[in-house]
Amino acid sequence: MNKYILGIIIIVSVTLISGCISNSNNNNETQVQTLAENGISIKFPGTWVSANSKNNETIVAVADPNFIDSSTGFGKVSVVIQKKTLNSTSGNSTSIEGLFNQTYKNLFSNSSYKLIAEGFVTVGKYSNAFECIYTVDENGTIKKHRAIWIEGNKDVFVILCTAPENEFDSQLKNFDFIINNFKIL
Repeated sequence: MNKYILGIIIIVSVTLISGCISNSNNNNETQVQTLAENGISIKFPGTWVSANSKNNETIVAVADPNFIDSSTGFGKVSVVIQKKTLNSTSGNSTSIEGLFNQTYKNLFSNSSYKLIAEGFVTVGKYSNAFECIYTVDENGTIKKHRAIWIEGNKDVFVILCTAPENEFDSQLKNFDFIINNFKIL
């Protein structure tokens, strides 16, 4: 009888001890970084870095450092947030819808750009955000873009997710995380 009790105690002890040991290298938790500046706040994967953008309207940019274009130094996989002001000059007010439509009318007049989808989405507390998904051929490289347009504080914020077309779907989890953690301050 004592052998059975001793055996049970040993099995329970081994089970408890093995449950307390963990390998920190196999930690499934993803570290998260927060960036709050220029009137917005975003959260992004801890493996990503703050980045530069070619666009003058950019207020924040982050990129996956595993996908940097060695010839330009810019991220191939990135999220850029731009800020556009809704003008109200000489009695003509610009709406988010007007700005969105005019932007893509001009963009798609260039044959390098191909529309995939557009419509409305809800991003957190921001309902009726505009969305446009498209590809662009840049010197033989096809890039896929997802642009989310959100109005707030008399401005329009454009969250532009970009990746090479063949990498885009594998980055959706990161893009969705950043989009869903976007806040206007």
